[in-house]
Amino acid sequence: MTDSLKASTEGLTIIDQARKRHGWTKTSTACWWQDAHTSRATLRRFWRGERIQKETFIGICQAVGVSNWEAIAQLAESSITNLPELKSPLIDWNEAPDIEHFYGRTQELNQLEQWMTTDNCQLVVIMGMGGIGKTALALALTDRIQSEFECIIWRSLVHDSSLANLLDSLLNAFEQKTLKNVMRSIAKLIEHLEKRRCLLILDGLDVVWHRVKDRKKYREYNAFLRALSFHNQSCILITSSEPLPKWEEIVARSQQVRCLTLQGLPPAEALMLLQAGGFTGKEPGLKALSKLYRGNPLALKTITPLIKSLFGGDVKKFLFQNTLVVGDRLQVLLTEQFNRLSESERSIVYWLAIWQEPISLYRLQTHWLNLSDPSVIWQGIATLESRSLLEKHFSTDEPSFTLQPMVMKVVTEKLVEQAQLEIRRVEQTGDIQHFKLLRTHWLLRPGTDDIAGDLILSQLQEQLWLKYGSALPQTLSEIFPLLKEQPPLVVGYINCNLVALFNQIV
Repeated sequence: MTDSLKASTEGLTIIDQARKRHGWTKTSTACWWQDAHTSRATLRRFWRGERIQKETFIGICQAVGVSNWEAIAQLAESSITNLPELKSPLIDWNEAPDIEHFYGRTQELNQLEQWMTTDNCQLVVIMGMGGIGKTALALALTDRIQSEFECIIWRSLVHDSSLANLLDSLLNAFEQKTLKNVMRSIAKLIEHLEKRRCLLILDGLDVVWHRVKDRKKYREYNAFLRALSFHNQSCILITSSEPLPKWEEIVARSQQVRCLTLQGLPPAEALMLLQAGGFTGKEPGLKALSKLYRGNPLALKTITPLIKSLFGGDVKKFLFQNTLVVGDRLQVLLTEQFNRLSESERSIVYWLAIWQEPISLYRLQTHWLNLSDPSVIWQGIATLESRSLLEKHFSTDEPSFTLQPMVMKVVTEKLVEQAQLEIRRVEQTGDIQHFKLLRTHWLLRPGTDDIAGDLILSQLQEQLWLKYGSALPQTLSEIFPLLKEQPPLVVGYINCNLVALFNQIV
């Protein structure tokens, strides 16, 4: 076929080096196949060393900056021409997303590759907060190691409504008829994973878990996770924003499971990402910008166009505003994580938002209203830390904790929203039982001349003013009598908060 070409092994190495310079993945960067006027499927055939049309072959090379396409092509045919064509691997990317740029993460990629190809781990989890790059890392890893597997199946679980739907989709990939019984579907899926070495990627599995509402589905989900970690020659790669349920039990039962907690990009890699967004890399303040957003890739990608459009690309002018912008997509991700918190975990993050700076466990315990068991706080802190929502500091012998800056902003907004809602409900019903947050949390840090608390009170005042206008002082005055003759534990911090708010507006 004179009008078709395929890449040689040496040629693929050259192309691989070229695409890394661009920060592109092998098959998940849309601009690559778009610039080459082809499709993702054709780009994947190129990487598998299959023949594609000559014009497309040249376009793929030129798109990544390699003009000498002859050096990439395998021009000489093998003298053995009658060998049967090998069966193509099963590759089902489903709705795997495209990623524009991918930089760094070399250490993480090497660690994951070792677990999955050398150690032959059966279950690997990439865990981290929203926007940290779990999906992008999973895509880059899959690009890197897909030749080690006979079968690649990717499932993005944002839209899947149940475990049953997920199992049906996975069985369909193996051309298997779907089964009505979830446990039978799990068993059938494991059969397929035992027959051939597959890489199964479940992106965002925690979304499915949080839709589990009854005990039966809870048991089915746990059975699904246990089955994935045992008795198959395949590897399951999961991304999640929080620890999987029963994870400790799974780890205890199998030595072939691993978990990587993903942190923000290091400064050098964050700088490369900012340069991909249009900065030269020499602008003053880029390192401070990366530190402010803790190297969160989604946050940096979101803030870059805003700085360029509103501040003319002047990073220092943006930083001088002393504010934090959380884009819509990241806001949604962090809000979802917040909504999943237990009551005690939510109480902890509210206190951390009030303090706005690292606080020790001891001090947190002293402010907690009617704390009967300190382990509630300890367990809550451990869970929040495992979800990458906290930062730990060791300025003294005792560790102290605070929220990630973007988490701090979202939690503060939720705190103000909840506080104004409680005041409105009490005003409407005359029932102080609607005071929950304002009973258990003092918005002015106890014993301090609090600037951060003033900011929270100012935001609360603004929201209430939109509702009540000039009648706000009278509205608050009518609530005070409801607190009279109430037991101290019933009142809690309510009176302190209302007095502080009243003083703010008069």
